[in-house]
Amino acid sequence: MTSPRADALLLVFTAGVSLRQWVGSGLLGREWPLYQRLRADYGRLVIVSYGDADDLSIVADWEKLTGDPSALAPQIICNAAGESAAAYAGRVPVMVAEKLAGCRSVLVKTNQMQGGDAAVRIVHDLRAAGMRVGLVGRGGYLWSRFVAFEHGPESRQAADAAAAEGELCRASDVIIGTTQRMLEDLAWRYSLDNDRLHLVPNYVLASEEPASASRRDRHRLLYAGQLVRRKRVDVLIEAVAAVRESGVPDVVLEIIGEGPEEQALRELTARLNAPVEFRSRVNHAQLIERMSQCAIYVQASELEGHPKTVLEAMATGAAVVVADSPGLAEVVQIGATGLRVPCDAASFAHAITQLLSDEDWRDTLGFAASRAARDSCSLDRVISLERAAHDAAMHRAGQGAAPAPPPVRFDPTLVNLPPDQAASAFARSIESFLRRNSRASSDAFLASLEQRLHDGQRAAVPPAHGA
Repeated sequence: MTSPRADALLLVFTAGVSLRQWVGSGLLGREWPLYQRLRADYGRLVIVSYGDADDLSIVADWEKLTGDPSALAPQIICNAAGESAAAYAGRVPVMVAEKLAGCRSVLVKTNQMQGGDAAVRIVHDLRAAGMRVGLVGRGGYLWSRFVAFEHGPESRQAADAAAAEGELCRASDVIIGTTQRMLEDLAWRYSLDNDRLHLVPNYVLASEEPASASRRDRHRLLYAGQLVRRKRVDVLIEAVAAVRESGVPDVVLEIIGEGPEEQALRELTARLNAPVEFRSRVNHAQLIERMSQCAIYVQASELEGHPKTVLEAMATGAAVVVADSPGLAEVVQIGATGLRVPCDAASFAHAITQLLSDEDWRDTLGFAASRAARDSCSLDRVISLERAAHDAAMHRAGQGAAPAPPPVRFDPTLVNLPPDQAASAFARSIESFLRRNSRASSDAFLASLEQRLHDGQRAAVPPAHGA
């Protein structure tokens, strides 16, 4: 048996995400096979979660949950004490150090870039304690771009996301992106060296042979994912209503997912009398089964990263019709592995109608899509790329304390802001700084800041007349 890459692999979850959410959303079934394979490369596997004590019970029933008697449960760090989110975040590095006591080397990896600031703090403290630590900043999508899309490119949320994303990228020994476009964006945004960038796509699990069109429900369309504005599920509902009106009475769109747009989408369905079936989230095995049964998989998102659900549908042999938009355009070749159309109901309705009328065409597209997805995104291939990224991170990892952060500089543009906005900007910076420190360091900082402000105010006040 070869020596482990490090004494421990520490996986830092996305900010606010718990192991319970992974189970409930089906993510555990989709993500855990990678870590089950990586488990043999490390002495220990530890997860940093934002869940409560419920996450401990999930780990305790790991064998029952996974259905695999040989599956080794990870260790977990969670908010079992029920502290406030800020208090828990402040204690995470200390809890990690306690959990990893006795380890000499650690590979720290983020599941997404959102929440990467916790990983940076953890790495700083572990290196300061003398451990050899490699940091892999992984993102499944370009977080700052998605935030800018949702809130606007000039929004506070976009600025905060870009700052946190940049901090993680600059601190990481290796940055993993799921698409070449994502890596190129990160490189020019944050001045990153190419040798730190590793392309590791999302993977698909496809053990069964792709199902032919003749074995599928010839009139069933499928969409699976979040019910949020960016996914443009309303376009799909309008399209299926038009398909039925055009002379395909048995067509039905199955929507699997949940989200804030669900009520509005149900109301749209009722208003159009559209043939739509809504279903709650299902586990991964059930999702793959539904993909293997549908005639066409559809997705109209305005923006995606490396769309795992579309890739999984392709791997099952489903014919796919997607919007010609960033993310989707990179994984579906027009006329070869699927169809890409403008993101409007008429275009989707036309493509769906034509595909439903031609079983041979659906077969041709489906089998080509399956071959492409399985070749480029098989778990075996992704494991090899993932291990290479881990090796590079451990090779680059240094021992001792991490470099000191750059000094804080005053931004002259703040003087042009209204007082409440300037105060808010300063407060966000201080809150971000406090989250990166221990409770003791934060208390000492606040006390010192208060004293300096007090002294500064006294010095700024002119002496009384005649003094």
